[in-house]
Amino acid sequence: MNILQFIFYLGIINIVFGFLWKWVFVLPSALLLTLLKMDKGIYIVKAFGSYLLVSLTAMLTLSALQYNPNILSIILFSLIGVFILFMGYASNYREAQEQAVREYNYELMRSYQYEGIFMVGAVVLYVVTLFVPIIAVNLLTIWLFNIINWAYNLKVIGWLIGIGGTLFLLSIIWQGIFVSAIFIGSLVGKIKGEPK
Repeated sequence: MNILQFIFYLGIINIVFGFLWKWVFVLPSALLLTLLKMDKGIYIVKAFGSYLLVSLTAMLTLSALQYNPNILSIILFSLIGVFILFMGYASNYREAQEQAVREYNYELMRSYQYEGIFMVGAVVLYVVTLFVPIIAVNLLTIWLFNIINWAYNLKVIGWLIGIGGTLFLLSIIWQGIFVSAIFIGSLVGKIKGEPK
């Protein structure tokens, strides 16, 4: 597996996992948590989703490293994986923030105050998982990885998923860079002591 194939497959993981996660798990969980009036339960759902996405990304990275067992590949594949994860979280944060502002939903804005923690937590978990792969391996992640692989290998649907994954990945990277620039600018402003 070369770097372009790795990046391509990361896009596929993000789009297929995002679809499965949203419609198969998050929607029913959100309905159940709403019925049970458990407002903080959504953070548990987000943490579990983060664990699964990080695990799939780490499993793909480790799989790619088996084909390229040299120091340069270890560094390059690991950095690409962490970059895509970080950009994905930054992109999701921006989209959620824009939606909250559009809808004047202050409760939603407050619920996204912990997104930075999820972002940092995902990056740390990814790095740890590369050193301790057993963290990522369980029946659910193996099943998800196999489903993604199966969908990718379907003739017409696989190509559509591949194209969608590539476009999705480009969108994530673009939005992630935008949010990162805002975040860095905000940090620099705080360090310099500039007023908000």
